[in-house]
Amino acid sequence: MTFLSMTCQALLALVFAIACVSKARGRASFAGFTDAVVALGRVSRLRAVWVAAGIIALEGATVLLLLVPGWGSAGLWVAAVLLTGFTYAVARALQDGTAVACRCFGASGDHAPGPAQLVRNALLLAAVALAVPGVPGAGSLSWQGWFAAWLIGAVCAVVVVTGDEVVALLRPTHQVPVPAARPHEAV
Repeated sequence: MTFLSMTCQALLALVFAIACVSKARGRASFAGFTDAVVALGRVSRLRAVWVAAGIIALEGATVLLLLVPGWGSAGLWVAAVLLTGFTYAVARALQDGTAVACRCFGASGDHAPGPAQLVRNALLLAAVALAVPGVPGAGSLSWQGWFAAWLIGAVCAVVVVTGDEVVALLRPTHQVPVPAARPHEAV
């Protein structure tokens, strides 16, 4: 396995683990994600519960498949299918003007889907493509290579998961300027 492949698999495993745990960690998180599924998936409340549970289960399965030796390719296929579906839902929400928090990472995902989510999903899909195991006989990584790959994957996962907050900080705010009080008007 090549260093790039291992780094991308680490990134994907960590991102999907965070997404899975953040949605399933409590009733409020699951309910918030279910509300997003109703709005973004255009399904009934009853079906949304099952769809949300299925998505969380597939995210967990993706993590396990990426971590178990010999099953990484299956994990990459599941990741690609999930990311394609997420990208479609975000693109459709943008086209329709649906303004609902996607809850991609549980309660922290309180921003409505936008172009930043499309870019994030495209980058994660690129990571899936780059994570495809290297050519046969390329050799295996030493423990230092594994450590470095997982460290870089973890840093990239933090950037991906907190990307909405970074974009929100960099986006200009639309505040109405308050005129300054003149010295003689001060009380």
